[in-house]
Amino acid sequence: MANKVLILRWAGSAYDSLGGLLELTAREFAAIGIDVTIFAADGTEWPKQLVQLLGQGDIAFALTMSGIGTDLMVDGKLIWETAKVPLFNWSCDHPCYFPRRHGIRSPYLLHGYVFPDHARFNIRHLNANGTAFAVHLGIPPRSLFANAPLVPDARNGRIMFTKSGADINRIEESWRKYSADLQHVVFAAAEELFTRSTADFVPVIQRIAEPRGLFMAPNNRVMLLLIRELDNYIRFKRANLMMDTVKQYPVDVFGSGWDHINWDGAAAQFHGPATWRAMIDRLPHYSGCLSINPLVDGSVHDRVFFALAAGVPPISDENAFARATMPTLDKYMFDFTRERISQAVESVLASPAEAIARADDTFHTLSGPFGLARSARQIVQFAGLHPLNAPC
Repeated sequence: MANKVLILRWAGSAYDSLGGLLELTAREFAAIGIDVTIFAADGTEWPKQLVQLLGQGDIAFALTMSGIGTDLMVDGKLIWETAKVPLFNWSCDHPCYFPRRHGIRSPYLLHGYVFPDHARFNIRHLNANGTAFAVHLGIPPRSLFANAPLVPDARNGRIMFTKSGADINRIEESWRKYSADLQHVVFAAAEELFTRSTADFVPVIQRIAEPRGLFMAPNNRVMLLLIRELDNYIRFKRANLMMDTVKQYPVDVFGSGWDHINWDGAAAQFHGPATWRAMIDRLPHYSGCLSINPLVDGSVHDRVFFALAAGVPPISDENAFARATMPTLDKYMFDFTRERISQAVESVLASPAEAIARADDTFHTLSGPFGLARSARQIVQFAGLHPLNAPC
């Protein structure tokens, strides 16, 4: 068992969501008898302060999220190698974002992912150490939510949707600055990939690009740029379709980047951004929670898991993981058509008590195998593999 775990808490994420998630994970480590130190990765001096802390010893491994601290060097060497402390990097995003971090080769850097889809991309196409690790950002303990689950009559009868938006017309304008061949590839791929996951991006891009003489491996910088642009664009296009569909329903929208939406006459209400903690406090009072998965098949967005813990029915797009593990919630799943989105929302609003009961049953079924407690134990086990975290 580890002596001490060092957690790098970064406050620079949107609404401090990463910080909140890491604090929850710290509680799970503590619950299994591990001493936890939380290090604030803030200010200009934090890398130097981190090096000093690592030099004190007695740290079994460190945990970070989304690449913070993975590439810190001293005298041309990773600080984790110098201190002989393995770092588990728990990434929420696809490796196309900051790909150099995902390609760092060192037994002391364990490339971990919230979504198995992203771990699979790393091992197939970047393959720095010959290993990648998938750990669900699982269901938190119900105690996180005060008085959850509330009875149906104690709720506000509305649906929460927490998501940042963007005007995809502006993204398309940036694409028109590309060369003619790249414009053709990105626009054609965007149309074909709208209903598919990132696992399909590489073969589709290659099939469209190669007749124009452009042959790219998945780890090529142009390919990674295209994957990143398409991932970003399709996620916002899906969110815009959802928003335009659900604004006729009693939905509370929290986030930034929705100025391009016409709210006149909408039943939905736009509240602007709010902190992660504020969303946690508000969630149990809702009758439903809208979510969009990030083009993956191997897990669901943490909003789905958190909604289950709060006793709130998740309303989300379906994927292989959701169909296999949450069959009683199928009537609240949709594809990206207006009809299916409306049907899922209306199913919750028409019978909220039934939806709440189904969500509660799903919570009790999944909170063990896909709980945050299990995720913490997995991270401890994977960190222990660092001596073998290298190709033969």
